[in-house]
Amino acid sequence: MHLVTGGTGFIGCYVVKELLARGRSVVSYDLGLGPTIVDMILTEEEQRQVKWVSGDITDGFNLINVSKANSVRKVIHLASWQIPAANANPARAVQIICAGTVNVLEAARILDLERVVWASSIAVFGPEEAYGQPAEKGLPNDARHMPTSVYGASKSYCEFLANYYHNAFGVDSLGFRFSAVYGVGRLVGRSAFTTSMIEAAALGKPYAVPFADDSVDWQYVEDVARLVVHAAEAPMPKALAFNTRGDVRPVTDGVRYLERLAPDARFTLEGGKFGICWKVDTSVLEAELGFQPEHTLEKGILKTFNQFRRMHGLPETEGL
Repeated sequence: MHLVTGGTGFIGCYVVKELLARGRSVVSYDLGLGPTIVDMILTEEEQRQVKWVSGDITDGFNLINVSKANSVRKVIHLASWQIPAANANPARAVQIICAGTVNVLEAARILDLERVVWASSIAVFGPEEAYGQPAEKGLPNDARHMPTSVYGASKSYCEFLANYYHNAFGVDSLGFRFSAVYGVGRLVGRSAFTTSMIEAAALGKPYAVPFADDSVDWQYVEDVARLVVHAAEAPMPKALAFNTRGDVRPVTDGVRYLERLAPDARFTLEGGKFGICWKVDTSVLEAELGFQPEHTLEKGILKTFNQFRRMHGLPETEGL
């Protein structure tokens, strides 16, 4: 049995879908059981196959009880706040991100679970200028953490906690530093603008594109879900946390491709940069877990564009 914390959230729904496609049994553990994202991603039949449990990640006793009652052997931990909420309320962010991760690791220790897979973030690193001349492949997997947000600092501390629990108690956990994950269902977070601009183009709505002077890592959510589920079932690698990357391209590349898909798209470009080093070296991930993403910027945008069109009864496009 796999337990997914944050199972009704954006990445969580895609992970649940991937687990079900592989014939796995799933418990979703999440504070909210609202249908908004779930109904976007999962069919009614898929929803019936999941055991939906309402629970707070900060309630460690309940998490352990739910895991024990459902014979959970593996946890995929995705419950978290994003950058804006974390920066607005640091005290609560530390409870949810850091204490929540401790609760998952404690459950793994007490119940002798087989594996924890959890979401770290590229936000553990600082901006490009903090690292001087970047390596050709990007920041190495063991690059120094220099977070500039409460969210990034919290995720960095979670990486320390995962290492501590592994060394002190033998808890097997794998963390993945995700970046600007996009796709239908991405509703919150500072990097959600990539999904918002795709939706706007698909529905013929105007959109002011932020960070148009920057590049971004276009990391498609289906690749992320596939990696997470693969990691839950793969032999334990040497590293405990991994850089991940999709297709690092200028924001304007996404704009231009969407304008080709939807010639009536109405974009205005706002200047500025996001302030994160998007280019990271994923050679350790490729060597130890044998994983590479399948979606280029164009392939992921096209899938997302057409999914939004289908949801609103609009004709799809074959792409360009």
